[in-house]
Amino acid sequence: MPNKLRQNRSRNATRPNGRINPRQKRAPLYQRISVEVDVESLLSIENRCTGCVKGQRCCCSNYEVCVTTSELKRIIKILPEAAKYCPHLLTAGGYDNVFEEEEPGLFSIDTNEDGLCLFAYWSNGRTRCSLHTVAMTKRLPLEMVKPKVCILWPLHFSDDDEVLALISDASVFNCNAKKTPGSRTLSSGFVEAIEQVYGEGCGAQVQHAAENGERRTLLISRR
Repeated sequence: MPNKLRQNRSRNATRPNGRINPRQKRAPLYQRISVEVDVESLLSIENRCTGCVKGQRCCCSNYEVCVTTSELKRIIKILPEAAKYCPHLLTAGGYDNVFEEEEPGLFSIDTNEDGLCLFAYWSNGRTRCSLHTVAMTKRLPLEMVKPKVCILWPLHFSDDDEVLALISDASVFNCNAKKTPGSRTLSSGFVEAIEQVYGEGCGAQVQHAAENGERRTLLISRR
């Protein structure tokens, strides 16, 4: 958790903002026990997120995020903390319902009139994620709070062969910089994200595959 969040909602639980030709939905691919990773794709970009400034392309507003029932329940538990950063989540009776059921077991997160995720907020002139901030301040595992598609971005499941790869428009975001061709070292952010979503050792496996010159590797989820 860019074509990131509202593209192929059926497969990735994300797709670009703006509904076009909705497809039959199904559970997010990141829930699979085994996942094939396009190692070569990941080696092309260095990812470093410091928050987006106004006027920049932002993953928090370019995509619609979908979450599973279990993710929704975990988010609801920390709503009081998230509302400290996003007061618009508060209502006279408690907290706003920011989830819309797309199909049984799959929910989209609402956005404001500018397309910004309702869990996003501004701090020191940059866009931040309140769920991420709560996880950091409360020392909670990020994967227990933040949607997994948001953790993985700019990694994304391809349309055709369902392989985890770099999303097609990653290079238009300032947090992603093209690496020098020939580098066999993954961005540390990618290694960490894969570990958080698929389990300890999985990120290291992808890095090892990269160092060995492998173009793809098969992960067996440990979560």
